[in-house]
Amino acid sequence: MSRLVYAAWSRTPTGIPRVELAYAEHFIATAQDRLHFAILDAFGRLQTVDSRLAIGFVREIAGYWEGSVASPWAYFRVVLRAAWIHLILMSRPWADLRELVAAPAVRSLYVIPSQLQLEHCRLIEGLKAAGDLKLVYFVHDILPSQMPANFPDGAEDRNRRRMENAARLADAIIVNSQATTLSFKSHFGLDMAPEMLVVAPQGVTLAKVPGVASRPPTEPYFVMLGTIEPRKNHLVILNLWRDLHAEFRRKAPKLLLVGSRGWKNRDIIDLIEWNAPPRGMVEELGRLPDMAVASLLEGARALLLPSFAAGYGLPLAEALSHGAPVLCSDLPVFHEVGRGIPDYLPPTAAGAWRAAVLDYAGPGSPRRAAQLVRMASWS
Repeated sequence: MSRLVYAAWSRTPTGIPRVELAYAEHFIATAQDRLHFAILDAFGRLQTVDSRLAIGFVREIAGYWEGSVASPWAYFRVVLRAAWIHLILMSRPWADLRELVAAPAVRSLYVIPSQLQLEHCRLIEGLKAAGDLKLVYFVHDILPSQMPANFPDGAEDRNRRRMENAARLADAIIVNSQATTLSFKSHFGLDMAPEMLVVAPQGVTLAKVPGVASRPPTEPYFVMLGTIEPRKNHLVILNLWRDLHAEFRRKAPKLLLVGSRGWKNRDIIDLIEWNAPPRGMVEELGRLPDMAVASLLEGARALLLPSFAAGYGLPLAEALSHGAPVLCSDLPVFHEVGRGIPDYLPPTAAGAWRAAVLDYAGPGSPRRAAQLVRMASWS
């Protein structure tokens, strides 16, 4: 649960901590009597966490992310639990999981759902040498190795070490899509047996709360959901909204941006601020609790997802789960997740995005109505 504990300071989760939370909740529900949580502590040691402490933290952060993000007291409780876990671990003498793994007649299954830790290969090698341990590792994407210019410095090197060690040390690898499987195998796993890679698509928990209303349908709006960084291709949409403002002024639809500011995004931020009030065309909402995001999606004309690349596309699945149409890039993984439901557009085709947005913004949009019909078959 290393990623989950460090995510406590982030207020709202990105995709990978959500997956780690889902796995934690699953194992608490199905294997609590033989379950141990591990954390890479501040000294670089892998240690187990007291089960009651770990389970209490998992439940606290799940409730916080679902609907209490606006509460400073709820945030304080989550951070306090995370800090207490770290304090306890750091106060221990040097110890790791080897003693647990080395117990006689014990077979251990070590699951890492967060794409962490394998840059520290000696820790995992030590565990495997200590006893009968099988490693299951979740690969979410290899995007830093495919498009390093879009990521912070050092991300490509760190990702390459993780993936090379995963191919060498893992007994099984979970991947979130067939597209991720193909990219991982072509870059890092050419010699891996096919049965070692298991595709497990990410599920979606529907967050609904009575009394949280969407924006009124008389004020059409679109949503972009995700960290503001180059790979998500906010620029094509923000330039489109600048043009819509010049042509339609206040009659143009609004654009709501949900997600934190990431990296290498100065050009994107400049356009956001150009479109911001007093023009009022673009609203940057930052991170929101799940219930607020659900409400926005349910009232949106569409989710806009013009990404250049993705490992899965969790916002796409979330939008379709809430009955929100999607306009997205023509990527193989979006076809895999969307199953032909969204309207697919080339990520750099500004004219195609303009035509689709204007069509979907109208109250009688035929393209939007057709997608809603197709959506009945999606799960």
